[in-house]
Formats: sequence, C-alpha cells, structure tokens
Amino acid sequence: MHNPTRDRKQQTGRTRPMEGAFLAVLSNRPSGQIGTAVCRLNDIVVDEHGVSPRVQVLPDGFFSAGDGRPQDTEHKAWLMDQNAWALLKRHLDERANDLHFDYEHQTIFAESNGKEAPAAGWIKPTAFEYVPGQGVFALNVKWNDKAAAYLRKDEYRFVSPVFDYGYDGRPIKFRHFALTNDPGLDGMAKVVALKTENTPGDNPMNEALRLLAALGVVVPDGQTPTDEHYTKATATLKTLQTKADEADSKTKQLNDANEQVAALKAAGGNNQVDLTKWVPRADYDALATETATLRTENSTLSIEQQIETAREEGRISNAETNYFKQLGEQQGAAVLKTQLDARTPIAALKSQQTTTTQTPPKGQDSGELTAAELAVCKASGLKPEEFKKNKGAKL
Repeated sequence: MHNPTRDRKQQTGRTRPMEGAFLAVLSNRPSGQIGTAVCRLNDIVVDEHGVSPRVQVLPDGFFSAGDGRPQDTEHKAWLMDQNAWALLKRHLDERANDLHFDYEHQTIFAESNGKEAPAAGWIKPTAFEYVPGQGVFALNVKWNDKAAAYLRKDEYRFVSPVFDYGYDGRPIKFRHFALTNDPGLDGMAKVVALKTENTPGDNPMNEALRLLAALGVVVPDGQTPTDEHYTKATATLKTLQTKADEADSKTKQLNDANEQVAALKAAGGNNQVDLTKWVPRADYDALATETATLRTENSTLSIEQQIETAREEGRISNAETNYFKQLGEQQGAAVLKTQLDARTPIAALKSQQTTTTQTPPKGQDSGELTAAELAVCKASGLKPEEFKKNKGAKL
C-alpha cells in the first residue's frame, strides 16, 4: 500500500523542517515532492588553502524555479529581504556547530540509498552576510582537498542550499548546502528548489497565525512568528486555564449551595422552620442581655457571700471587710476566694465576729486592748494604735 508519509521520509532522510515551516532543497534532482533550483558559483575563487572568500548561497528579492515552483507560498515565490535575513541571522546566532557542504544533497538521501554522505566543505554560522540587491553570501568557506580540486578543475560549479521557509516564502533557517552540477535554471545565481513534507493544500503557517491571533498575539503581515510571539501565546493560554479552573471551582460551590437549599426545602415540607433548632433573633438577643445581667449580679452576690463567710470563720476582721470587697470587685470572685482561702482562721477573731461586744460602762474603759483584741491586731496586721482608733470610732 502506498504510504505518502513513509515515501517522504525515504526521500529526505533525516532532514526535517522546523515546526510550522516548509523545507527547500536546492537541487535539480526531482524525486517525489523535491523541487529543483540552485545558486550558481559565479567566478568562484579557491585559494591555495582551499578557501573561498565569498560564495553566494541565496539570491535577493522574489525568486522561483523555471518549472513554476513554489506553489505553496503566498506569492508563489520565495522572498529574500531584510525580514528574511533577520530570521536567518537569529538561527545562525543560536547555532554552535559549523554548517557543511556535501555533494548532490547526499545528506538527505543517505538513509534511502545507503551511500555515505561526506562533507565537501564547512562554513561557520557567524560567517554569513546579507547584501540588499544581491543576496546572502557565505564567507571564507573552507573546502576539503577533494572538493577544492573539483572546483579548481571546474568539475563542480553550483551551490544548492537547504533551508526552512514560511508560508510567506521567506527563508527562516539554513540546514546545509550542496555542490551540484544540475541547476534548475541555467546561468542563474538566484534559483531555489522546494521540498515540503506537507501535502498540497496544507498551510500550517496560516493555521499558526490564526491560532496566535485568537490568543491576542498579532504577527505583522509578511513576518514569521518569533519565540517572543509563542511565549506570549503560551502565557495567555496559562491565564485562560487558570480562569477556567477558578470558574469550575465556583460552579461546584454554587451547585453544592443549591443542593443544600433544595435539601432544606425538602426537609421543611410546608416551608416551616423547625422551632426545636431555631429561635427568633429578638428572643436570642433578649436572652443574651438577661444572662449578662445575671452573671454580674451573681458575681456581686458571690463576693459578698465570700466576705461574710470569711468573717464568720475568723479569716478577716471587720476592719478588713471593705478592702476585700474592693479586691473582689476589681479582680473577680475567683481571685478573692484564693486570697480568703489562704488566710488562717483565728478563733478569737471568730468569737469577736459572732458575739456582741459590750460597751464598757462610761468611765470604765481603761484604753488598753484585751487579749482578744491584740490577737485580732496580730492576725490582721493592724497596729494596736490603729485598732484603738477604729474601736474608738465605732464606740
């Protein structure tokens, strides 16, 4: 069975065009979709070191083969200009290895015919120049001894470059070059031939430009997309993906909320609220206010109760009552309880709090403290004079 893809692979060996581009092979050896055309070596000079100072590899302006090719470019022709040179130069600057010249494009056909593909010469990627009105030239091409001999004896005359190009016909990237004797156009230095791996009617560059435009990346007419264009398009795609993910998340949250609402409606039956689980907001606020009031009243009551109990147990004296009341109001009932619990009950003080002190008959008060009163002073930390003063005030 005929397999066009396999046939194209056999015709071109390992050479492949860069993505989104076509491949031009400049030779006059038709085979399947391989086109014909070459650039002639006009008055080629090979010095004693086997070096040619200047070799034309592409013509300038629009050019095409004598048989009408190319047919898959915008203008049905190839175009060498400043824009094309910018593309070629960028790829040359990115390249580290030298480019080579072979014989009759054997590099392309080696896999299918099994023959070797020796190099005829070499050119550094930095040794190219573009001259408007003339074309692209390789400078200081270093030929091997065998190729130099062929050229000196006029056994090879023409150069055939292999390059990628876009739908607009502009060359994009050099692959390699060949020496050939079968030019597509006799006597013409600006002739090329086409090899494309795209079936007729396919315009992948057009498709790429339309896709970039859909992403908001506009490539000026006549130009080929650059790495910067593709980087911008990739960033736009990532942004769109992020927004899509966020939209999916929001949609899921909305669906979950709708399901919960539907479940509540179904559980309510006649849309009545379950009063065992919910109360009116006004009732809740009133209850919260009442609870806060009760907590305050309970705290005050607890302070008074603790002080009264401490007095009855002989932990504090009457003179200390006001102090501990203020302590409780300031620090809270819990702190007051800790302070009162730490006090040791005094029996004499307890007796004083639970019995009625008789006022001595007038004139019988000696002014001296009793044993019980001295004990109170000791337990409370009061000086006898202060106790007498308070005692006198009460009397």
